[in-house]
Amino acid sequence: MGLTGMRIVMAVGMLPVLPIFFGVYWFLAGEKDGTQFGVTLWQGAKEQPKVQEIKKKYQKELKIYTLISLVLFLLALLPEHESLIITGMMVWVFFVWIFLLVPFQRANSRMKERKREFLASQPREEHCEEREEILIDVTAAGVVKMKHSRKSIYAGCVFGFLAPAAEVFFYEVWRRPWLPDLWLIECILLSLAGTACLFPLYLKFFERQRIKVFTYNSQVNLQVAEIRRYHLSRFCTSMAWLTGLFNWGILCSFHVPYKWFPWMVEILSLLFGMIVLAEIVRCFKKIEKHSRKYLSQELPAEEDDDKYWICGMIYYNKNDARTFVEPRVGFGFTANMAKPAVKYTMIAAWAVLAVYVFGACGWSILEEFTPVSLAYEDGTLTANHWKKVYQIEQSEIKQAILLEEEPDIRRQRGTGMKTVKKGDFYSDTYRQDFKVCINPQEPPFLMIESSDGGWYLLGGSDGEATRDILDKIRLEAD
Repeated sequence: MGLTGMRIVMAVGMLPVLPIFFGVYWFLAGEKDGTQFGVTLWQGAKEQPKVQEIKKKYQKELKIYTLISLVLFLLALLPEHESLIITGMMVWVFFVWIFLLVPFQRANSRMKERKREFLASQPREEHCEEREEILIDVTAAGVVKMKHSRKSIYAGCVFGFLAPAAEVFFYEVWRRPWLPDLWLIECILLSLAGTACLFPLYLKFFERQRIKVFTYNSQVNLQVAEIRRYHLSRFCTSMAWLTGLFNWGILCSFHVPYKWFPWMVEILSLLFGMIVLAEIVRCFKKIEKHSRKYLSQELPAEEDDDKYWICGMIYYNKNDARTFVEPRVGFGFTANMAKPAVKYTMIAAWAVLAVYVFGACGWSILEEFTPVSLAYEDGTLTANHWKKVYQIEQSEIKQAILLEEEPDIRRQRGTGMKTVKKGDFYSDTYRQDFKVCINPQEPPFLMIESSDGGWYLLGGSDGEATRDILDKIRLEAD
């Protein structure tokens, strides 16, 4: 692909993450169920100029932080090594995710301070004392819930699983030379199909939750709960089908020419991410719009538990028996971090994610910066690249040819970096498959035909040493 191609792929694939994050965090500035920036709104808060000023300041800071993130993205593309670019992009994504939360945390602190000032200015009898109990609408919880048809969402899940089933057929009749083994493709497709099954599970989990108290009117609480359940059901159905379509798109990308594969995957991922974001916003807006018609007619239930919300996002309440609660920002569920099981699970999950992501980055750096070596000892030719890659006995060498320049080869599977090419490649010049282990910047190279008909293209980090190895092979052959 080359360094320029790598930069283009990273720009196309990773840069859209920034506007997506910006859109999500901009969306968090809105009011949700009587809270804003993770703080329960007090009487008349919406109309207060200082509250409006907090929102404007948040939006201004978010724009500045986004511009800083854009500059950092461009800087991450500057290294002259592919592995460093990949590592820089991974670090950048994690950094931006946390960095863009700083304006929200600052807005949360300002809202809490403004609320304290307001309550301190009121007569003591006009504002309620802090409550320790969790409000539960027992009447509404006892009402029989409406059931939504699950046939469509299950059909979407089945549609997603048809892709790995179809790949068994396509792999044989429509196979590209660069394709990895069938089991690896099946693992990828089955993983994506399995993701679609999370949506019906989410719905079942949602229906088992206790109805949230919005007002002291049980019928209103029940109606709002049904509105949420209905729109979330439609959202999950859409997501199951979208995931299935994405899975089929990935299947098709495995059967295009190799040069188009990364571009097709990038475009599919970008479209999928944008559509998912649009679906989330649309679902949330509809829930808010239809719920407002009922909630605007009732007085809100008095429940102020700001002290249990760290930065307005993380719920930590030892007095709450619930493991999952509704978040104050976004929608879905968030876990009660006071539960030891939740706490340790989150720590383990983050540890696994960090090891996986940065382990892959470390591996790519090791691949690119470890020198390739070629050795010939005791009648055995060995190509090494931080471990033994290929080993050929003298008796298995049918012919050995010295090439002063790298032939035109393209990768089928393996590593293709600026300082190392390793794995299975195909040469249009020789119309042969090659097993390759070379540093493209260090010619000459040995092109070897083995007695079993296989071809190798091997090299080291010292051109003179490669010539000496060829002389030894020819001398022993004579």
